[in-house]
Amino acid sequence: MSKIITLVAALLAVVTVASPAVADGPGWSDGDNRYGYVEVSADRKHITVCDNYADSTSVYAEYATTYLLKHTVKDEKGGDLECGEDSVFFGTITVFKICFRFNHVSRYCKNSVWIKR
Repeated sequence: MSKIITLVAALLAVVTVASPAVADGPGWSDGDNRYGYVEVSADRKHITVCDNYADSTSVYAEYATTYLLKHTVKDEKGGDLECGEDSVFFGTITVFKICFRFNHVSRYCKNSVWIKR
């Protein structure tokens, strides 16, 4: 039981490290025009991440659901027309953040976006 409590605490710490931003509207998005963006559908069931350029910067999103599960979705083929997508079947997406990995070495994530209605 203590392993489960430790896991849940660790997952919450990962998505709350940065100061949260709150988004409202028909859907949610965050990004950087230089590298890429992430979008969450209005029903909070689908997430899309797009890498704008085929370069040495990779773009991905980390997100959590109402069941406290943490997931990562990537755009594996940066710069093409297809983006990385994922869906939630149980619960909804509650928080997400866009992350960038530069030259396969350093990592930067923007502030978390908490989804509230």
